[in-house]
Amino acid sequence: MHSLAYLARQPILDRDGKIYAYELLFRDSPESDIAVIASDVLATAQVLENVLNNIGIQRLIGKNKAFVNCSRNMLLDNLFGLLNPKYFVLEVLEDVEVDDAIVKAVQRYRALGFELALDDFIFNEEFITRFKPLFPYVSYVKMDVVDNSLQSMAAAATFFKTMGIKLLAEKVEDEATFKRCEEAGYDYFQGFFFAKPELVTGRKIDATSATILQLLLRIKSRPSLEELCDTLSAHEDISQNLLRFVNSDAQVRHSRIASVKDAIVWVGMQRIQEWLMLMLYARPELGMTPQSSPLFQNASHRAKFLESLARTIDENDDDFCAKAFMVGLISRMDALVRAPLETILPDAPADDEMQEALLNRNGRLGALLRLADAVELDDRDSIRTSLSELNLNSAQLKLCINETYSFTNEH
Repeated sequence: MHSLAYLARQPILDRDGKIYAYELLFRDSPESDIAVIASDVLATAQVLENVLNNIGIQRLIGKNKAFVNCSRNMLLDNLFGLLNPKYFVLEVLEDVEVDDAIVKAVQRYRALGFELALDDFIFNEEFITRFKPLFPYVSYVKMDVVDNSLQSMAAAATFFKTMGIKLLAEKVEDEATFKRCEEAGYDYFQGFFFAKPELVTGRKIDATSATILQLLLRIKSRPSLEELCDTLSAHEDISQNLLRFVNSDAQVRHSRIASVKDAIVWVGMQRIQEWLMLMLYARPELGMTPQSSPLFQNASHRAKFLESLARTIDENDDDFCAKAFMVGLISRMDALVRAPLETILPDAPADDEMQEALLNRNGRLGALLRLADAVELDDRDSIRTSLSELNLNSAQLKLCINETYSFTNEH
């Protein structure tokens, strides 16, 4: 079912840790071993069209760019000619044979305004010689930190900088690797280092964050207006922040909102939840607005994704769905607080079932987390295993993914 094509989205960060772009990975199924992007051109065109129409490019990438893999046939068949060059960066795959036809295709895309990247570049004589005809038209070179030595990574940065080509380090899985690449002069970074920071052991979650987590869990339990009003009013600092948030809206400046109850009625519980999540991740160490933080994006995406999966498994179990949302959110708290989850959980609203999921990936909630991990890493074997364990099928997973993108990029 091409209309429900599966799509993985991996962030590409700039030197400030802000999201610069996403790499979009297309597959015909979450369980597929073969990327649709590598299948025949017609099928790929259908998937591109349907996914972009179904999810929407703005939902997927916002104002960022989208890197998309391109095979030789796709480049020669002008598959991307109708896409907006403002958003799309075309990645020339490492196995593309470079000849006159490819050079002309690349020239044509550049003339249309597209930026191009060389994917999975190995810094050696063979790659340099093979791709040299494309260097004048390339804006980015992607270097895999696993396939290239530290010396090669540094040499590549020096080599390509002289041509005005920007360097992107792939598979940056921890902060130490990020710092090494940053020092070598790399411009962009792809990987999950933002979720595996250098940890400061012994640090605990602060009182405000713990309170926000409690409030989020309360909202997820579907309280009445009066119950939510009482809960928020019990925390004066958060209540005052809420009123400042609501009154900052230009539409209401002529009639100031003075009570928590009026604020809730005005913005609605959904926006209260989003505002609390922003507060949770609007921390000094991020040094940015939380919406542009890959950590916030990943945490909010995970939370909604797990909630959507839980609702698919048992739509009538509000408690299970609420716990799934919170487990997704808390699973990234270690990166936020820069402390191990073990030191955070005693102060977070996590019962034994949630703690077992977060620390050991056990139980149904743990299986949901393992599925989220697998989807983010595009690990198809683990996706298959988790789907089987949760008694879900690939069509259900596709729907949850699409629903999650709709939620996290429209708010």
